Amino acid sequence: MLSVGKKLSIETVKGEQIEGKLHSKVFDLTNDHIFIDYPVNQQTGRTHYFIENTKVRVSFVSDHEVVFQFYSEVKRRKWQGMAVLELDYPHKDELMKIQRREYVRVNTNLDIALHPLDEEREPLISYTLDISGGGIAVKAHDIKFNEGEELDMMIVLPLEANQYIYLNAIGEVIRYSQMDGSSWKLSIKFNSIDDEKREAIIKFCFDHQLQRRRKLKS
Repeated sequence: MLSVGKKLSIETVKGEQIEGKLHSKVFDLTNDHIFIDYPVNQQTGRTHYFIENTKVRVSFVSDHEVVFQFYSEVKRRKWQGMAVLELDYPHKDELMKIQRREYVRVNTNLDIALHPLDEEREPLISYTLDISGGGIAVKAHDIKFNEGEELDMMIVLPLEANQYIYLNAIGEVIRYSQMDGSSWKLSIKFNSIDDEKREAIIKFCFDHQLQRRRKLKS
């Protein structure tokens, strides 16, 4: 399931609290251990240096697009032609499957362009009604695409300080549902999206949800 080059999401664990999220990839594997590149903070681009016995939670997406998590511990730093970290390799019963429905979904209006793979047809320029790490819902004025059809999507995701990133992904039309007499809700699941882009969406959803809770409390 894990293989050399597999991208990983690393989170440090203190007590019951999950802290900062980092990105790494598998450098090498043995029966008992996994060696990973030094994790990098995706926001700052800085390398994160662990001390031995640091507890971590590791996530990855399998070749079948299933998200798995496991808990491990940084055993030691090692030199294998480059500096790597050695972690305990999980047994199969220690891998937790994370269902797609567990992604946090938030209602938000983000600019989006949906391009049919058939380039002769016009794209849909619209905005999202909601978004999660597993997919999106988009406002449409008619049934422009077919259920089961794949689309090339460009999503404008806002960051802090009036900055934006443009995320490209391939999605599949799941269904249309009518909102009113002239508007439709177009539901799309992500079929092909880079781990880093999915993580950016998941982080956006959690941040959006946190801001909403703070506003309700204030």
